[in-house]
Amino acid sequence: MFYLNIAVKSILTRRRQYKSLFAVCAVGVCLMLTALMITDGMIKSMNEKAMIYYGGEFQFLGGHEYNFPKKYADEEIQMLENILPENAVASARYCHDAGGGERWNFNGVDVRQRVIMGVDFEREKEIFSTMSFLAGSADPAGVESSVILSEPIAKKLGCNVGDVITLLVYAADGYINTSDFQLIGIFKDTSVFGMYTSYVNYDSLMNVLNFSDGNLVNRISINYANKAPSAVETLRLQKALEEKVDMMPLGMRKDDFYELNRNHGDRRYALISLESNVSNLDLLMMALRLIITAIIILLVVIISIGISSTFRVIIIKRTTENGTFRALGMKPSGIMLLFVTEVFVLLVSGCILGFACAAVLARFASGFDLSFISGFDLFLTGSHLAPVCNFAKIGGLILVIFVTTIGSVLFTLCKLVHVSPVGALAATV
Repeated sequence: MFYLNIAVKSILTRRRQYKSLFAVCAVGVCLMLTALMITDGMIKSMNEKAMIYYGGEFQFLGGHEYNFPKKYADEEIQMLENILPENAVASARYCHDAGGGERWNFNGVDVRQRVIMGVDFEREKEIFSTMSFLAGSADPAGVESSVILSEPIAKKLGCNVGDVITLLVYAADGYINTSDFQLIGIFKDTSVFGMYTSYVNYDSLMNVLNFSDGNLVNRISINYANKAPSAVETLRLQKALEEKVDMMPLGMRKDDFYELNRNHGDRRYALISLESNVSNLDLLMMALRLIITAIIILLVVIISIGISSTFRVIIIKRTTENGTFRALGMKPSGIMLLFVTEVFVLLVSGCILGFACAAVLARFASGFDLSFISGFDLFLTGSHLAPVCNFAKIGGLILVIFVTTIGSVLFTLCKLVHVSPVGALAATV
């Protein structure tokens, strides 16, 4: 406390000399934390879109020719429910590749789709609650043949919530089938996951596809609701499934599973994680992380070198003061501790102000509608940036700043505090 009181008084007395150090710390921390919060928010938004598209943190795949007949899928869901924790939900889906020309029609206007996803809206209401809806919702509210579309597709069709639109698909027998669906929701997503993906009631999709051997399920989605599964939970789930069925190794990509399972006569299964599903975006996420890492490293270097070099000049100007302390009996270690305490106080106050400014700046950045940037919607939540405040990362980053800055200051102090009282008092500044 003694050194802290002297350090605070010294900083206040010499505030003109210290304001540049304070500014370097505050501005550097502000820029670092703003970039970190925005980047983490962009990655989180992308993962949220991927989770809606894939139905959760995991997909359980397998069966003959990549499909579960519905009666087997119900058995697999029951098996999963006996293994999964209470908050997790397993739900059957059928992902229909619409590359054959499947399209929606409304008042003579046709719009092609990339994927038509057959889902159980009621069972998956938790995952669809994270969608950004412009109109309506994913709640069928008694509508048997229901569909939700992305905003761009709804605009091209010219339809609104409550309208009945027609789906044209190539059925299992090769003929074109049509079926009417009522639009119950329009969601905002122009990314690769949402724009050309429509979600329809599973039973209604099966009816229009007209499978001769009964309803099919080609994936069972697993959503952990409010809490993402840990690595330990993932390993536990994999091990529990291995005791029940023939499982492929954990961490496998979906395409690799299909390739290995192509000519296998027995029913084999795989647990495909969300991370594996979005592996095609790894380069994009890596680029984002590399950019933010480079910015952080650069700013940490500027803060540590800037403060240590400026502080060196301040210490040289205080040579007479150091001599006075030595003449009063203070050891070099005590003088060093005093100066380190001053730097510590500067860093604490600078980091607090920098964090506050970063929170305000990130909040300000989230107020802009950025949906006009082509392809950028993948990283947006409802057309806006959604910064994330990860206190663990922020704390680790601030710790790095403290360690590097105080370390560089200590290196400077070692050469300057070991001065004799006579030599210091005789110095002219």
